[in-house]
Amino acid sequence: MKLLNLSLLSPLCLLMLVSCQPPEVQDPKTAIDALVKDFGYIGFQNPLENATTGTLIGGRPDAVSFVAPPNDCFSNEVLTRYTDRSEYSRVYNYTFQGNLGFLLSGNPLVSAGLSLKNDITVQIELSGLVTEFMSSIDITDWYNSGMSATCKSYLNDVGFIIQALKAEKLTISFKKISGNSIGLNADNINQYIKLQTGVDWTIQDETKIVINTPKYVGYQLGRLRLEDNSRTLWRAKTIVEGKYFFERIALFDDLDNASTFSNKAIRIPAKQATDNYSIYQE
Repeated sequence: MKLLNLSLLSPLCLLMLVSCQPPEVQDPKTAIDALVKDFGYIGFQNPLENATTGTLIGGRPDAVSFVAPPNDCFSNEVLTRYTDRSEYSRVYNYTFQGNLGFLLSGNPLVSAGLSLKNDITVQIELSGLVTEFMSSIDITDWYNSGMSATCKSYLNDVGFIIQALKAEKLTISFKKISGNSIGLNADNINQYIKLQTGVDWTIQDETKIVINTPKYVGYQLGRLRLEDNSRTLWRAKTIVEGKYFFERIALFDDLDNASTFSNKAIRIPAKQATDNYSIYQE
């Protein structure tokens, strides 16, 4: 049997060979973790309808339990939600096989249709990244002057989303394994993707679905226990050994710790404590 010598092929033939290669398929969890890690967030790993700032959550990072919606303890009428758009122009592309990837985690905008199987790849373009956050000063003032005793009691045992990362635009297309695009219209779209009520979407060029409803992809977990004296100086921005890893974000040490810690840049040794689902690192 003679071997094919690629050096003898014309550039056009080589291009055709490359174009026939299937797209690189990604694992949903790995994809979302890789996206949010660089920005200092924890990726949503399971559906959470109220994924916005102010939501109280508990449980394990890989099985988040919904405790209370944002307005129960952090009302939008009292606490302003601020945004930062410094990463708004960046675009990210992902390919999943037979599933909708990380679109099924965080606030659920969509669900899979019955025709979405392993012979179909899903290409997702994510853009318009926005950071949504609450002012720690506002939170402290609210905690001292208006928050209910019930909320304070719950916050002594669970965390809350103090900062979140969301994408304001999603573009989704479907292709056969062969690479041929699947045409989309109002009659067949539900075969591949079902959009939740209230989601703002359109079909573009008969092959793409454009969603303009914000999709939350990552979060930072805040702590506001009774011992914290109404200040939110502990944040979990990563997971270590299946637990939330909380770090104290203050630049200066408490006077009580002055004999143990020196300047933050050369702090030795570090204090660490653990409980059921969290690790605390000073």
